[in-house]
Amino acid sequence: MTLKTTLLGNGFAVEFAGIDLAHIDDQTFAEVRDLWMRHKVAVFRDQVLSDDELVSFTERMGPLFVHVRDQFRALDRPEIMYISNIEDDGRPLGALGNGDLHWHSDQTYTKRPVFGTILYAIEVPSDGGETWFGDLAAAYAAMPADLRKSVEGRKACYSIEKKSIERRYETPQYQKDQAPDQWHPLVRTHPYLDRKALYLSPSHMNGIDELSFEDSEAEVARLQDWSARPEFVYKHSWRPNDLVFWDNTSIMHRRDGFPSEQRRFMKRTGFHLPEELGVPF
Repeated sequence: MTLKTTLLGNGFAVEFAGIDLAHIDDQTFAEVRDLWMRHKVAVFRDQVLSDDELVSFTERMGPLFVHVRDQFRALDRPEIMYISNIEDDGRPLGALGNGDLHWHSDQTYTKRPVFGTILYAIEVPSDGGETWFGDLAAAYAAMPADLRKSVEGRKACYSIEKKSIERRYETPQYQKDQAPDQWHPLVRTHPYLDRKALYLSPSHMNGIDELSFEDSEAEVARLQDWSARPEFVYKHSWRPNDLVFWDNTSIMHRRDGFPSEQRRFMKRTGFHLPEELGVPF
């Protein structure tokens, strides 16, 4: 089968056409996985997947990830997390509401951060709610010498609760205990491609090496400003039944807000690297 693909944005994201992820054969799957790793973000339109099919596809990509925020997991499939502003009897059905979400990379605050995140759109608002992806490998490769020197060999502290961000909901102590702060390299190497990228998650970073929190925030803002330049960014406008997945070793993302009266319901899964490759280096 010859894959039908279109490069998006500035060429680091790729859209696949004519593929049914619920019934993808092994050869096509291997080609999709290879192209995804090279392009970092993969987009599929018009997918119809049951929860079992979504989890099955995720598990083919790697060991299943289960989110620490258990209040937003599907009751019968804990590997699926709901991302939604819909309420059920006054209780949020899913995480993250309808507001803006700042730049971040998923689960940087864990020892073995999730390798890939999959987001499957069930309902989408007609206004707003776009997801922006930043190519941290391209941003690192294009860095001016002074900026690159400021990140080489440094580590950052990543936390489930950043000091300066107002939370939409409280993180229970048992969840904090499961996700203590982690120190990871500020420049990360892709375990399969030997590709280097900034490991940038402004929404989770509480410090860089010996710098004060204030100085660390200034440095993170400088790195974010560089990495969010238009040449490093792709904006995805969602349609129902879109499925998008991305490589958290090399990508950060954010979301635009949308009107609270418009419904957004997404199913999120994730997959790990093999245990021996899972700790960032």
